[in-house]
Amino acid sequence: MKNIGDRIREQRLAKNYSQFYMAFLLGISQAAYSKIERNETKLSLLRIYEIAEALEISPFILMPKPKYGTGINYLSILDTWFKLKRFFTKGMVRKREEALKLDIAYSDKSNIEDL
Repeated sequence: MKNIGDRIREQRLAKNYSQFYMAFLLGISQAAYSKIERNETKLSLLRIYEIAEALEISPFILMPKPKYGTGINYLSILDTWFKLKRFFTKGMVRKREEALKLDIAYSDKSNIEDL
């Protein structure tokens, strides 16, 4: 598992930025920035956001994954949404079929023609 310093280094190298340039953008010395990449400095959320802004990336790319789960389970939400949609669609289909059997589906249209 990569630590935050490794992720910062990878993103910096992908952008072809020097440590000196990053340190300049962050307002710190090159030695202090080097310690960040070697994980010798604990980072605050504010500093992570500043680094992400300097690298022009989302700060979530740099942050570690949560310990106790990955947050929202989108697959579960989509599955539930599709089940609800099927349930309500079936109900609507039944209502439409019932309206056709009772010949009330187009009652508004027939009333207009009678006028």
